[in-house]
Amino acid sequence: MGKHERGWVEATEKLTAQIANGDDPDDDLSDAGRLDLAEALADRLRSDFPDVTAVRHAGNSYDSLGDLIVETPDSETFVEAKFVAGGGTRANLGQDTLTQFELFEDATAWSDFREAIGFPEDREALLREFDDYPDDVRDWSYKSAVYDRAKHLKDVLDVSRGQNTGSRADEVLADPDATETQREAARIVDAILDLDREEKLAYFDHLREAEQNPRNVETFAHLIVCGYHTADALAEHFDDDLDEIKRLLEADAYRLYEVNKNSGTVSVENPSELLAGFDWRDTRVEVPEDGTSVSVVTGPPDDRRRVLNIAYNWKNKFQGIQTPSMNVFVPEA
Repeated sequence: MGKHERGWVEATEKLTAQIANGDDPDDDLSDAGRLDLAEALADRLRSDFPDVTAVRHAGNSYDSLGDLIVETPDSETFVEAKFVAGGGTRANLGQDTLTQFELFEDATAWSDFREAIGFPEDREALLREFDDYPDDVRDWSYKSAVYDRAKHLKDVLDVSRGQNTGSRADEVLADPDATETQREAARIVDAILDLDREEKLAYFDHLREAEQNPRNVETFAHLIVCGYHTADALAEHFDDDLDEIKRLLEADAYRLYEVNKNSGTVSVENPSELLAGFDWRDTRVEVPEDGTSVSVVTGPPDDRRRVLNIAYNWKNKFQGIQTPSMNVFVPEA
């Protein structure tokens, strides 16, 4: 989260505490934050905790989970407030997250692995095979050359919004009325998709040989389920006491609230329910022989359970082209 983003979010969290406590909202905080979202979240907290005695803002120095602490006569509940543009519990993380946080202790980062095996050069060679680029994307000297060429291939294929580019390429190749230019674009797209898949499978072979740190794997899984879905958020809490995180979850003392920035609707998730029944024996990242996703699994050999699914993905254009990342899915998502 950027500095500006963190500023209005923190102001909104503090406003939530003031409103939930029945205090008049501070004018400076109202100017800096989103009063409408604070009111929506405060109303939901008062509804969910009818015997609330106080709501406190945890503050940046607080070394445990949660932005807000809801006090009742018998307990404290830690609340992580997330202000989101849409719903869901999927995390979009950087491509090197699993090695950055040393879930794999001696593995090469995905970005470095691609460079080492010559993936960028092989991709460029395939893109160069197309002869019908417009003049404004023929120059290879500028940074976006690969992206612009891939976009042109999609334009040639007439990929509709939301359509899978590989599926469209297959349609073109099966269409007897497709032009030779369209067929050539489809062939190159398919070749890049195949190249990307081969590279991912090679990287997974590399990951299977690497040592894992089970404690880091377990910490990562807990933080993701608890709503920490960016590298900065993970880094802020990765050194937290994992046993304390588990204690909060087991004591039903932690909640994740998501407030939609557009509609003001509030949804709540209980991570302890998502993780119910996990015993955390032999926690590790399971790397399949075939496929482009890995999983965090745990439990004894006769009762392995999946905690997270993690897909290695490219966000933009099509697979192998732009914005490599990891899509992380938590249980029940």
